[in-house]
Amino acid sequence: MNATKKVRVAAVQMISENCEIEKNLSRALSFVEQAASKGAALVVLPEFLPTGYIFTTDIWNAAEPKDGPTLTWLKQHSKRLGIYLGTSFLDAEGEDFFNTFVITTPEGKVAGRVRKQTPAAFEAYFTKGEASNHVINTGLGKIGVGICYENQLAYTPKLMFENKVDLMLMPHSCPLPMPSPVYPKKHVEHYKILLKDLAVFYAKNLGIPAIMINKCGPWKTPLPGLPFLTQDSTFPGLSAIVDSDGTTKAQLGSEEGVIVEDVILDPSRKVLSMPQTYGRWAIQYPWPEKLFPLVEVIGGLWYRLSTQRRKMARKIAKG
Repeated sequence: MNATKKVRVAAVQMISENCEIEKNLSRALSFVEQAASKGAALVVLPEFLPTGYIFTTDIWNAAEPKDGPTLTWLKQHSKRLGIYLGTSFLDAEGEDFFNTFVITTPEGKVAGRVRKQTPAAFEAYFTKGEASNHVINTGLGKIGVGICYENQLAYTPKLMFENKVDLMLMPHSCPLPMPSPVYPKKHVEHYKILLKDLAVFYAKNLGIPAIMINKCGPWKTPLPGLPFLTQDSTFPGLSAIVDSDGTTKAQLGSEEGVIVEDVILDPSRKVLSMPQTYGRWAIQYPWPEKLFPLVEVIGGLWYRLSTQRRKMARKIAKG
């Protein structure tokens, strides 16, 4: 994109129930229609909006074939409302499950897909990552996609910079960790602040608009391999629209809602040097986050050895 462009964008923040695809999509529709009625050209929903978020094999019951109900819903309503519309869902292909983000166009076509490259911590027990350039080309411009945890990792700002994206989307299904001896309360609060400012970080370091979209509401799940521990926490929301000059145009708290704002895609604002990173990390996060790679290795091994995973993925992928 060579010319400056103004784009009206929307972030939908809402509660998502585990394994209730039809119910979650139905609930989302009124928020999407509200955003479209306010002139949004692009409406983005949270990561795993239709799927829910639970760390047990039950999540596989909410998986869909590549062209399943979520994609049908996206195509139908993006065309009906004349908007670009995006979310991610649990996608079964072959013998694997992927976290796949899709944007559909005002013509009801698929603009592109991005799969989560690095499943976060316990997600590695239930999904497989897939590397890509994390870019979807649209009539609005070149859109970069970082799915939740990926935005904390050094490769994401580097990919956004190298691919010269015009706008960044950051769909999240990000709950707050429960305070514990491993994750003290002060680190939980620090993490919440970093999440609140994540879109600002990307907008300022890349010179492009950044939209962070998260869920809200309760979150409860057991943890694989740790039957004595149950996470009983919340999704903090904090969805935000930040312009290419680093200005926060709108931000939600922990409530359900929709924010709609104009942002400027201006090539002259793009930063000309690679963003600074910190080893594996894009930002200096609380030290407990550094335990995630260990969990991911263990989870990835369990996933690869799972015959139940292979069987269920094959069945769902066939439709």
